[in-house]
Amino acid sequence: MLLPKELKYAAIAGGVALFGLIFGWVLFPTILKSQLKKEMALSKKTDVRQMWEKIPFPLDFKVYIFNYTNAEEVAKGAVPILKEIGPYHFDEWKEKVEVEDHEEDDTITYKKRDVFYFNPELSGPGLTGEETVVIPHVFMLVRHGINSTQRKASHVEYGWQSDERIFDDPPDIFLRVKAMDILFRGMMINCARTEFAPKATCTALKKEGVSGLVLEPNNQFRFSIFGTRNNSIDPHVITVKRGIKNVMDVGQVTAVDGQTVQTIWKDHCNEYQGTDGTIFPPFLTENDRLQSFSTDLCRSFKPWFQKKSSYKGIKTNRYVANIGNLAEDPELQCFCPQPDKCPPKGLMDLAPCIKAPMYASMPHFLDCDPALLSKVKGLNPDVNAHGIEIDFEPISGTPLVARQRLQFNIQLLKTDKLDLCKDLSGDIVPLFWIEEGLALNKSFVNMLKHQLFIPKRVVGVLRWWMVSFGSLGALIGVVFHFRDHIMRLAVSGDSKVSKVTPEEGEEQKDISVIGPAQEPAKINI
Repeated sequence: MLLPKELKYAAIAGGVALFGLIFGWVLFPTILKSQLKKEMALSKKTDVRQMWEKIPFPLDFKVYIFNYTNAEEVAKGAVPILKEIGPYHFDEWKEKVEVEDHEEDDTITYKKRDVFYFNPELSGPGLTGEETVVIPHVFMLVRHGINSTQRKASHVEYGWQSDERIFDDPPDIFLRVKAMDILFRGMMINCARTEFAPKATCTALKKEGVSGLVLEPNNQFRFSIFGTRNNSIDPHVITVKRGIKNVMDVGQVTAVDGQTVQTIWKDHCNEYQGTDGTIFPPFLTENDRLQSFSTDLCRSFKPWFQKKSSYKGIKTNRYVANIGNLAEDPELQCFCPQPDKCPPKGLMDLAPCIKAPMYASMPHFLDCDPALLSKVKGLNPDVNAHGIEIDFEPISGTPLVARQRLQFNIQLLKTDKLDLCKDLSGDIVPLFWIEEGLALNKSFVNMLKHQLFIPKRVVGVLRWWMVSFGSLGALIGVVFHFRDHIMRLAVSGDSKVSKVTPEEGEEQKDISVIGPAQEPAKINI
């Protein structure tokens, strides 16, 4: 039986509406999700894998140094007066090398290499790296912080005296050094002295392989904070999930140097929780708790959702993080040697991780115990300038903007056995803080828009257009086909006639158009 033309059009329009409903709300999301699962996995065929192995643009690496303007007074116990110098801006290029896939357990292993280039144009006004800064003597305080906990008192005093010799008998426990020397180039350690003590110290340094030291010709050393990281391969082998079998596992750290747990902390703090920080799973929601593991700090961080945000027209979710309160947070107490021996709020003791008596905090002691801030002058914590924040695109899990900030602090170690330290306060004071930043440039934002958001937006518009106009077209076709029936129903409803019947008890009277009826006239003949 052939359908009338109007019903054919109505059926087609209804089909369009049904297709828009099924495709727009069922098929397309399923296809998109399936495609994202393939693209976000660390398969050799994906663009994500290429970007993961070698980020095609530099990250911002900024260093802010705290200059001690009253070093002579601090050496006698005064409160430090600090002046922040920075940023010293470096372009940081990140690459993963010695990459190997392991099909059997869907993992991948790699090592890291970072390369830094000084960028004076993006540094603070007039900063060249040749400025002389005054900071606590990092090398000596770190060395003897270790010695004081690992050696006998007599050895500690002997070690201090030896280090004074190799640094040419400094007047106090402060360094006066060019910024670029202490950061990357390195400052010279004088191992050319012929006395037994300094020679013994230099020999020990060579055997111990102290972090930050570079052996120079003629048995000389250079010490710097970041110099040994520049253009060198980190020896640690990191194992992460590829996410091919389950995309939600992508980037999850499963082992470092073949060990599936650490032996640094206690309990669950030794577990590798989260990704390696360079990739995250897709389909993030506000309730998801992100995690990333930092090999530099030997711990996982768990940022939490703060608010909805946007970046260059793309909707994002903003997550924030901090060091935490190790003493009061049950989840973090395993970072303390004992529950009653936790550092103050906002501080983390890095000694178990980096083998040096240093402390991590947020810059300017943000979110820290107020007592820390009261021990120095010149700090102004500001959550916008000193907080950790990351803006994620929730569908793909791509970080569009990230600002990871961390401050390194040291204790002004007080001891009566050495003249350089007998009057120090013993307080924990800041050395410098760093910001590692990421902000996707226009080309990568446009690539993300064209590959993900424009198709999603087009389908979003089309599905509503198809459902709306398809439904409207089907309704018009049906109405047009049954228009006669609709009209008859409408007319019959309006053409009913009311019948008037005479009231009972009333006589029917003749009515004449001329007048009242009269009897016929009689004619007489």
